[in-house]
Amino acid sequence: MTFKQLLLIPGLSVVCLLSACAGPMPKPDPGMAWIGLQEESPNDMLAERVDGQRIDDGRFFEVTPGAHDLAVTLFEIPSGDSNQEDCEGKVHFTQFKAGEHYRLVESSLGQEVSARLEDSRGKQLAQTGDFQCMPG
Repeated sequence: MTFKQLLLIPGLSVVCLLSACAGPMPKPDPGMAWIGLQEESPNDMLAERVDGQRIDDGRFFEVTPGAHDLAVTLFEIPSGDSNQEDCEGKVHFTQFKAGEHYRLVESSLGQEVSARLEDSRGKQLAQTGDFQCMPG
């Protein structure tokens, strides 16, 4: 192998790794409740835990019907010279229904960051308290 070919191996590995992370969303299980995430631009919000247990895919929650605690991490990307803040929030909801789609929507007002849980029609069902933030 030439030197140029050897240099391609790490580059191709990174491309393969990144394409696996950005794979298509799985189909929702009709026996579960699906919770999507909606953050304000340019922030990123990731699903972290359901009932204290870490989840594998941070792009969404999928839970059994009933009551659950959902924990998210918000990476608040500042404008200007400020540093990024990492914020954690939790929401509790007792009536998740099988086959239903929900959305956890970030809301920021000044330094206060929270999120509201909405059903598929946009009706607010629950709200986090203020997120706990620290410099990232």
